[in-house]
Amino acid sequence: MIKKPHKVANVLEDGDQLGHLKRMLKKQQALLEQVRKILPAPLNEHCLHARIDAERLILHTDSPAWSTGLRFHAPRILKELRCLAPNLEKTDIRIMVEQDIRPTKTRRSSLPGETASLIRELADGLADSDLRAAFKHLGRASRDDKTG
Repeated sequence: MIKKPHKVANVLEDGDQLGHLKRMLKKQQALLEQVRKILPAPLNEHCLHARIDAERLILHTDSPAWSTGLRFHAPRILKELRCLAPNLEKTDIRIMVEQDIRPTKTRRSSLPGETASLIRELADGLADSDLRAAFKHLGRASRDDKTG
């Protein structure tokens, strides 16, 4: 006899681990709502997630520009949230970058072959050995000419 599948809501309520995760998520969502109420618009829309880890409030945003705004408002957020978590002392701001826009590979800079050749020639005429070495290294970054 085939067993009837359980409703997801029942599994979340009955299962120890899943129920615990559901309660944690509800707490984090409530905390996020509190944080967003403290923040001015449009910054509040860019605070994507909030959680408390011991004495640290961790906020997630979607770009470095919005993280600056969150850092600016962090003292006020901590002050207002201490009624919920009296031992809050620090704020961490983390940036959540979408997977498809993360850089996949760092690209090595390169110069046109003629430019690289001119830089290497210039390096040969320099008296300062450190400066000469730096220019020769720069002259090796050629797109076309792989010599040097």
